[in-house]
Amino acid sequence: MLEAPYFGEIAASLQMAATPEIPTFLATGEVLRFNPGWIESLESEELEAVLANAAMHRVLGHEERRERRLGRLWQLATDYAVNALLVRNGFRLPEGMLYDVRFSGMYAEEIYAELRAQLPENEEEEAKKEEKREASESAPERSERFAPESRSRGRMEERQSRSEGEAALERARLEEIFARHERGESLPEGLERLVPRYFSRRIDWRELLHRHFNELLKNSYRFNPPNPKHLYRGIALPSLHSETLEIVVAIDSSGSVDAELLGAFTAELESILEQFDDYRIELLVADSRVRSHRTLTPGERLEGKPEGGGGTDFRPVFDYVERQLEPPRLLLYFTDGAGSFPADAPLYDVLWVLSREGEVPFGEKIVLEG
Repeated sequence: MLEAPYFGEIAASLQMAATPEIPTFLATGEVLRFNPGWIESLESEELEAVLANAAMHRVLGHEERRERRLGRLWQLATDYAVNALLVRNGFRLPEGMLYDVRFSGMYAEEIYAELRAQLPENEEEEAKKEEKREASESAPERSERFAPESRSRGRMEERQSRSEGEAALERARLEEIFARHERGESLPEGLERLVPRYFSRRIDWRELLHRHFNELLKNSYRFNPPNPKHLYRGIALPSLHSETLEIVVAIDSSGSVDAELLGAFTAELESILEQFDDYRIELLVADSRVRSHRTLTPGERLEGKPEGGGGTDFRPVFDYVERQLEPPRLLLYFTDGAGSFPADAPLYDVLWVLSREGEVPFGEKIVLEG
């Protein structure tokens, strides 16, 4: 998380599955399966390489990109692509992890083409037979196949819908992590060569806003008390806890803010807040000065078009927060982005919700679209 934060943030969200039946480890999207004995034999730097390898398999969507390629050969190609990237970024691979300098900077698809061209004819036939066996093993369970047709179709459609929805959220989350580290200039060297095309997709602002609130509350950790799950191993990790969501929301009332988007923003914000059991929102309305301050708790609604109409100056809001309020975990500022900014960033997080494209000197931004 400190030395390679992009790899670390993704690796921290992987699901870990101890699997003694495999010799080393297997990374399949969100799950990292590992042989406990082999993991214990690694040095810390080698373990970092394993975690980064699993993280990159998740980011690059290798499972989804396989298509009709031979499974074993595709696995080799993806490992060569990922490990070349890791070596380039200073990771030390454990003995046995695939690496070939000639594959540096190549897509998995390019590496696969080279490996396929070198595959002897008899091995290719054997690989195709193995593919057929894998396909038969992944067929629906017997109870599903012999269920009444309508019920079976309904379950399949339900699973497909749920799978597509989860995949969309996963892509959006990975894209948001990528964008954040891109802005912070902490992306791994050479990643632009391997990154999939979906990273260029623009995230819907509602999705981003929703995720910021969820992570703010649900991903809140503390060491007192520590997570009991790993104490028996002598490892103290932070524990997840729930608390009141306390943030400051500032609304620019300078008159240049689009009323329709303001309505969409407040409606979406209220919809998100309804999902939390407890919250305390300090709502500030400001243009060139702070016009009003309300404290919102569950059940209260945000008002419509606020009082104002003057010029835009963001500094009074930050001064007001510093003088009158407890330091928040997050300041959410809805504005068109045209105004005077503070000279220095505050010690708390700032999320600028912009009604149009613009630049901000600190914090993160979301650009609203109607």
